[in-house]
Amino acid sequence: MQSSSKNTHAETPHHGGRVSRSRSIAAVLALSLGCFTFVSTELMPVGVLPGMAAGLDVSLGVAGYLVTIFAFMVALTAAPLTGLLGHINRKALMAGLLAACFAGNLITWLATDYFVVFIGRILVAAAIGVFWSTAVVTAVHLVASRNAVRATSVVFGGVSLATVLGVPAGTMLGDVYGWRSVFAALCLLCLVVFTLIAWSVPAVRIAKSAKHGAISAVFKSGALLAIFGITALVVTGNFLAYTYITPFLEQMAGQSGGQISLLLLVYGAAGVITNFAVGPFAARAPRTSLGIVAVLFTASLACLNAAAVSHTAIFITIALWGAAYGALPVLLQTLVFKEASRLEGGADAATSINVSVFNAAIGLGSLIGGLLINLTGPRPIPYVAAAFALAGLLAVMATRERKSRRGG
Repeated sequence: MQSSSKNTHAETPHHGGRVSRSRSIAAVLALSLGCFTFVSTELMPVGVLPGMAAGLDVSLGVAGYLVTIFAFMVALTAAPLTGLLGHINRKALMAGLLAACFAGNLITWLATDYFVVFIGRILVAAAIGVFWSTAVVTAVHLVASRNAVRATSVVFGGVSLATVLGVPAGTMLGDVYGWRSVFAALCLLCLVVFTLIAWSVPAVRIAKSAKHGAISAVFKSGALLAIFGITALVVTGNFLAYTYITPFLEQMAGQSGGQISLLLLVYGAAGVITNFAVGPFAARAPRTSLGIVAVLFTASLACLNAAAVSHTAIFITIALWGAAYGALPVLLQTLVFKEASRLEGGADAATSINVSVFNAAIGLGSLIGGLLINLTGPRPIPYVAAAFALAGLLAVMATRERKSRRGG
């Protein structure tokens, strides 16, 4: 959007780039919507799992493996594809990735069987790994250094918004019109976001984004490896439970379809609030904040079964769980940036590895949850999820202790 105001077009230099302030804000918001679109696509089977299972004539666990397959594909492709495509200017790269997301959702919408859905999911998975790896780095590049954490929060806000709006809206749409209608709606959303990104994201190339040896340097950093380990544990725990939250709420808490949509909305809304609220704490004391959030995350998962007997109790527990999980990506990514900044050209490399770890954990969690729900039903799922969360909490405490010793 053009304006004669010099203030509106004040240039924002960052990492050697110069972009007008209005355009950088629009681009960051568009990248956030891109994350919303991709993550809504990734998680949508969670909201329509029973319908997809019935429509594709597979079990709940096998339907849940569509999340597993997706996540493992992202884990395998994020780092190599980011390295391969990182030199492309960010307008062309981001727009192209949204086009791939559209194609994958179109295939899923029109799919005649499980295998065709599998192909559509694989296509989107390959694109999301690159988008997620580069969106935050691109956003940070487009704003002043002092606004880096805020830009990170905004982009990850799209991830949280996918749980507060994307999955609940898809659940309600699927209840009324069937699960295929959800993927038709996602196709339309892809086209809208494609247009916004093509209009707002500048055709910039980010220097050092594909620096040779950066990935090797990341793997030699003990601090980054510790963060990746924490990410693996807490995300596995989260998606072990979240992937199968719909059948859990149906069978264990006796919730109706409308009540489940409301609870998913509560989970996501709480996550959006903490996603943005945690920004100042992430900037000042990320490790302490991570420890506090990990305690809340572990406790809420451990209490899910006990809370299932009361609608009020399950409402509060789901809200606390969503609030805790909503803060985790910002805190973990802030720590990744902090440690990667010590390595030349380490930002894209560390972020792509973190994306791979994150999605491998999503895949592992949904895989374990699928095995459990097929073998024993949903009852043990919260306890196993809480065990992973507890392991993540212990890892946070161990790294804080090691850091404080070094500081001393």
